[in-house]
Amino acid sequence: MRRYFFVTILLIFVGNVSFAIKNAQQVQDTTAAVKYFENELNFTANPGTVRKISEGKLDGIIVDLRRKKHFDKGHIPGAINLPFDKYDGFEGSQSEFPGLSKNKINYLYCYELLCSLSQKAAKKFAIFGYPVKEVKGGFKAWKDHAYPIEN
Repeated sequence: MRRYFFVTILLIFVGNVSFAIKNAQQVQDTTAAVKYFENELNFTANPGTVRKISEGKLDGIIVDLRRKKHFDKGHIPGAINLPFDKYDGFEGSQSEFPGLSKNKINYLYCYELLCSLSQKAAKKFAIFGYPVKEVKGGFKAWKDHAYPIEN
């Protein structure tokens, strides 16, 4: 009986140790994390970076994807407007996008962080060979930083 008890305790202990080791190894796939964050840095920008473009300190095209009426009320200085409603939400058959550059990064922004317009547009533009970055937080993040707004 004692032997059975000690064997059972030993099996439980070994099982718990191997479970703990397995879980410790699977907390996160850090190789995948490196790739993910590398892509984030390669394909997104923050308002501070866009401000440098707006001020002529960095090269790039700033692209506002909001409706024209919202663009006219205020936008990032120097931005061009490619309103999503004119381009079928960037899910249509259009292949021409005036003002974009294939020789510079096109920095795309929409309304706010959870707006997916810039992601849809980025995918569409990249299909046609335009280098793109999504501006995280959109126009709301720009305003939250109290950066200049052009009418």
